[in-house]
Amino acid sequence: MTLFPSKNLLQVLLLLNALIPLGFSTTLFDWTVLIVNDSKDQTLTTHCQTNGDDIGTKTLNASGQQAFLCPVLVKERTVATCDMTLGKLRGSFDVLEWDRDRHRCADGACLWHVNENGLFLAINCDLVLQYPWPK
Repeated sequence: MTLFPSKNLLQVLLLLNALIPLGFSTTLFDWTVLIVNDSKDQTLTTHCQTNGDDIGTKTLNASGQQAFLCPVLVKERTVATCDMTLGKLRGSFDVLEWDRDRHRCADGACLWHVNENGLFLAINCDLVLQYPWPK
């Protein structure tokens, strides 16, 4: 009798080890979302979710900021969505969609600046309007 498993048994174990994670959501790493209220005098209220998990409501005074982590998932769409209100302006926005933003956001973070004109994403050190407020 040998103490080592047969070559066939070893191959089956390796195959099972490779297949087991395919049926489950697994976090690869976390991506940061940072939201800055660039309004001069309006309060920004955010209610955000990451991959469907509620992270709560935050109120940001002028120049205030909020940061949260969004887990990047294997085999599932990775998204962070925020409902935002700035004075009488309101809308719902995807502030992280992994397939769209992984090449646009630098250093593992998406930096958003919000003002009366809309939501601006920092892309290559420039603030680029991504979402005007809905009419």
